[in-house]
Amino acid sequence: MTIQIIVNIGLWLIMLLLIACTKWDYGVIALGVACLLVVTGCVDANTALGMFSDTNVIVIATIMIVSAGFSRTQAIGKIASLLYKVGQDRFENCLRMFMIVNFILGIFLGAAVTRIAIVYPLILAVCRKAGKSPSKAMFPIGVMLLCDQTYFPLGSEAANYIKYNGFLESAGYTFGDSFTPMEPFFAFAPVCVIMLIYFMTVGIKVAPEQPPRAIAEISVREQKEKAALAPHQEVAAYTIFAVTCLCLIFSGKIGIPQWVVTTAAAILMYLTGVLSVKEGIAAIPFSVVWLYIGAIIMGAALSQTGTGLFVGSGIANLLGGKPSTLVLYLAFWFVTMFLTQFMNNAATANMLIPVAIMTCNSIGCSAKGVILIIQSASLVAWFLPTATAIIPMIMNGGGYNIGSLVKQGIWAALVKTIFQVGWIAILYPAWP
Repeated sequence: MTIQIIVNIGLWLIMLLLIACTKWDYGVIALGVACLLVVTGCVDANTALGMFSDTNVIVIATIMIVSAGFSRTQAIGKIASLLYKVGQDRFENCLRMFMIVNFILGIFLGAAVTRIAIVYPLILAVCRKAGKSPSKAMFPIGVMLLCDQTYFPLGSEAANYIKYNGFLESAGYTFGDSFTPMEPFFAFAPVCVIMLIYFMTVGIKVAPEQPPRAIAEISVREQKEKAALAPHQEVAAYTIFAVTCLCLIFSGKIGIPQWVVTTAAAILMYLTGVLSVKEGIAAIPFSVVWLYIGAIIMGAALSQTGTGLFVGSGIANLLGGKPSTLVLYLAFWFVTMFLTQFMNNAATANMLIPVAIMTCNSIGCSAKGVILIIQSASLVAWFLPTATAIIPMIMNGGGYNIGSLVKQGIWAALVKTIFQVGWIAILYPAWP
């Protein structure tokens, strides 16, 4: 263990304690710790500065402007009324419809940030229509987006098995088996359905009726009545929002980066008069943006100092000679789930998968199940605001604190752990 790893772990713990135990703004805490990471040499200054231009940072800021513009239209209230009517005047049924639609959409568009941005204004409108706090909706709907990754081999997901086989080849894998195109889908889809059922029932039930802390999002504050949009502005808002959603869904095929789509849409909301500059700036959740930037800088520090690899390798060494399939899988599941609260999902998986393959090589077992375990566990990222980009968004939108995230998330994590680890152990045992 190096000095930098010790310092990195120390700052890591400080950030956790400050976020959990103080009322200071989360964004201020995250950026303050990020500055200390640079000063102590845990992450270089250029890398930290580069995180301010991360794609998700731009998407989060600009998509909220687009959502604010769309929220000014008459369609929001009408759609909310329609959903409420279809849901037979039951708020919970409306939430279930959101989850089902997002589940289907997830087959074509995996990105959780994009999908939460699309439904964000509609969730708030339904909550207003039902007279309910967004705290009842944001967590179950938002976190469900992290649990519906079926990895159906369609579009970009069709290359997953190739990526996993590439990991096996580059790590000098010796067991001899490999992935086929449908195997990730078979491993994940059944548990995705179980999680959908969980959030449609228990997830809604355990969500708090009232927010544990003040809701900070500008879009859910009580606002003064504004003048209705002119007919041409109304049409412009509809068109911009619809085209934005389509471009986000098909960005991979049309070759336009998502941040370009959302930035252009935000500019058009201003040029068409749907939003003023002041209203656009007010719609940006700066605390969320700063928190996410601080989180990804911490993730970079964990990688640069070798802290993440140190934790993963340490657990692998503790497994010893020939652990059972369940022990092996649970060890990597919990290590991955822990690290993904602080690091990007893909970064966590990409860092730990080579460690897992080397571990499997040393004990002479198949690595396929462990790879799938790490991939799935990297999406159990909902206990801390540093976990994924959507968690700060739903925290501010739902008024959650750390305790509320843990209280709602612990049961969901337990359900996913039991079913996912058990299912993969059956399909892909370490010793076939």
